[in-house]
Amino acid sequence: MVRIGIIGCGIMGKGHAQSILDGKVPGAEWTAVCDIDSAALKWAQEKCHGIKTFEKSSDLLSSGTVDAVVIATPHYDHPIIAIEAIEKNIHTLIEKPAGVFTKAVKEINAKAAEKPDVVFAIMYNQRTNPIYRKMREMVHGGEIGSLKRTSWLITDWYRSQAYYNSGGWRATWKGEGGGVLINQCPHNLDLWNAEKNHSVCAQW
Repeated sequence: MVRIGIIGCGIMGKGHAQSILDGKVPGAEWTAVCDIDSAALKWAQEKCHGIKTFEKSSDLLSSGTVDAVVIATPHYDHPIIAIEAIEKNIHTLIEKPAGVFTKAVKEINAKAAEKPDVVFAIMYNQRTNPIYRKMREMVHGGEIGSLKRTSWLITDWYRSQAYYNSGGWRATWKGEGGGVLINQCPHNLDLWNAEKNHSVCAQW
């Protein structure tokens, strides 16, 4: 059983927690949670009896209660927490984007390269979407010929103002480093980039 800690128990953190509790992650056990919001910690305690709670990510990472962590904090914190987790030999999954600054993201990758036995990944869930997998198959199978240009319109990913109001940090430079481009579009940009990067495509 892999003991999972969730750092940041907001919308996405709760989603990951619920997936574990619902048995959708075989072999995983939710053992620890970290959040600065006492209400989030209370929610975790009500959902998972005996879970260890922390207000500081460093305390969770040093607690010995987890083998892996999911980092679902505001974006600026992703690299800082991820690097500390990897240094402690804790398998690490961070929500997208990896960070706000290129330099910080490169530092995560460098740290991960130093620890090849530690699994490090970014949550780009659209890579497993059957629609996009089929599209890639069609492109590489030559069904639609050689692509010269692509245009992508998505009308069903609309997020209301209520979504942005759900966290004061959302869609702000101070909170997440930008608006929809860094909040939602990383999924789209990842798929385009993965199509260009054959080493990444091989993982599809």
